[in-house]
Amino acid sequence: TVENAADAYPSIVSEFNYYMGPGGEVDDNGDAVYDSAKCLGWKDTEGEWSPRCAPLGGNSVWSVAGSPVALGYGEENNDGNDGNENNGQRPVVLLATSIDSTSMFHDISPGANTAASNILALLLTAHLIGSSVTDDVLDGLSSRIAFGFFQGESYGYIGSRRFLKDVVGGFQCSDGDGGVPSVYKRKDEAGTSRACLHPIRSDLTFQNLGEVRGMISVDQVGNLGGSKNLYVQGGDATDGNAGFAGFLAELMVELSANDEGGYAAQASSMEADEDGVVPLPPTPLSSLVQLSGSSVGGAVLTGYDDAFVANSLYHSHLDSTGKFQSIDKDAIASAATLLARSAVAAAYQNANAEVDAATAAEYALGILPNAVSSTSETFETLYNCLFVDGNCETFLTHGTVERTNDALRTNSDLGMGVPLGAPPSYYTSIYDSSNGQAFVRASGRYYGSLIAGEKGKDGEVIPKYGEDENDAFLVRPTLLEMSIFGLLNDYLGRGSFVTEGEGEGDGSSDNPELKTCKSSGDCSSVSYCSSESSSALVPTCAGGSCICGSRSHYHLALDEALSAAPNLGTGRFEVQDDDEGISALYTEPYWSSYVGVRVYNDAGHGPGVYASSIGAVFALGCLMFVWRLKKMMVKEKVY
Repeated sequence: TVENAADAYPSIVSEFNYYMGPGGEVDDNGDAVYDSAKCLGWKDTEGEWSPRCAPLGGNSVWSVAGSPVALGYGEENNDGNDGNENNGQRPVVLLATSIDSTSMFHDISPGANTAASNILALLLTAHLIGSSVTDDVLDGLSSRIAFGFFQGESYGYIGSRRFLKDVVGGFQCSDGDGGVPSVYKRKDEAGTSRACLHPIRSDLTFQNLGEVRGMISVDQVGNLGGSKNLYVQGGDATDGNAGFAGFLAELMVELSANDEGGYAAQASSMEADEDGVVPLPPTPLSSLVQLSGSSVGGAVLTGYDDAFVANSLYHSHLDSTGKFQSIDKDAIASAATLLARSAVAAAYQNANAEVDAATAAEYALGILPNAVSSTSETFETLYNCLFVDGNCETFLTHGTVERTNDALRTNSDLGMGVPLGAPPSYYTSIYDSSNGQAFVRASGRYYGSLIAGEKGKDGEVIPKYGEDENDAFLVRPTLLEMSIFGLLNDYLGRGSFVTEGEGEGDGSSDNPELKTCKSSGDCSSVSYCSSESSSALVPTCAGGSCICGSRSHYHLALDEALSAAPNLGTGRFEVQDDDEGISALYTEPYWSSYVGVRVYNDAGHGPGVYASSIGAVFALGCLMFVWRLKKMMVKEKVY
């Protein structure tokens, strides 16, 4: 009943003691305004730039299956696929999801179904492909399989829009397209990535990715509303019936018929709106369709049809396995298996689209005959980390390795990234040097971005990058981002040295004994890696094991309207004039010891009425007492 609901979910009151009103400026209509742009550009009475807020953001993580992407500008990828017309730029089939969630209370954003289930499904997809298919087989496919774990998707698709705009739209670096060595003293070493000083990019390897041919996204597959039905959304409607997006949707339905657990994927019943547009679920695919002008599309695997399932608890603080969210582990395992097989089948389709869905599906089943199990050790370990304890041993191990790798590479230890928490909370957080903002160290000073030769705010001449051999790009991702980075390297890096199984060409593999490590420095002498044919195959440490070449990369997740101000410290951002205004510019006010928020349950009118009544009676009694006392004092002639 309504009364019972009110008892179960009492009203919650928030009291802010931070001024969030007008900022003393007016718009064309004379109305006071105080928006994100004003907040980021705020100056004190002396004209000193002193922002009152910080943008939301962090770091997305992308990775590839098969041989690593070449690091040098214009360097061909060593994927051995001589059948491609352009071996260095194979088209990409991108598997994507968000890694964040939100709620009314940012510190309590458990995102069990809206974030954790998606991350788990895609990590298991990477594990299944990496543990079952050799690099030689993957490199022989017509398209490259890539993974994108995008940060800040709950706030205008921050991560996917920034990444896809750089990849699809093209990125222009003021230092030249080749950029500069990300660590200057290692400029001549194999395995050193390139970076851009302005606008800052700590890793330019994305420039060597081929064009995105299509995307497969995943959303909310942990709660199917008690059914065993998954849904495929998007398809032909996303790329103007160009063909490949429809092929992806058809593939997923075709492959789901082989699910051993009884789960089935079917086409969504979502219909076009009044403008003839078929709405898409809230996933990175929306970014791709918009940025490509609907020339590139894809499909989304969801746990709902044309509306979220009942009690989905979308973007709620109740979306937690410790509260009211019920997660179907078998559904996630089924989704991961379907995603892996769909990715392989999609990559098998050639440029001339001469392979039909049934043939591609048959090929994928031959390559990946085994399914993901919800009772496997890998599943249970990741489930615990993503749903129960975000500071689990697995995440801490991978985070520690990545921290040590970066410290060894840059000669700077920035410490462990911000923890995910226990229970986990997937709020993206603000974007600053402690929360993922990349910055440049040049001649002992630190800059949000750098344009050499100009004068700084104190009149000093900005040094040229490389004048000091210790110059480097630095970034401190969160523990979640570091863990995903390391896990993808671990899962996808094993195909570079495994041997074919007994069934020739079946893509199966037998793992050799891997050398254990605490950092990449322990992997220099491994015998199963060779970097002679590619600078990207330098041995690296991932999760405590030496693998051949890093396949994982960070990409800044920051609103496309913002760019770190050149020649200044971190935390200062310029709003670009050419912003298309696709989404709102999200920022969060700075907090300190004297500002904050008080949150409590609303007790209703009763306590106020009781307090007022008692106060009135007490006041009346006091008046009577004073009146009688005065009367007595007058009588006794003492007043």
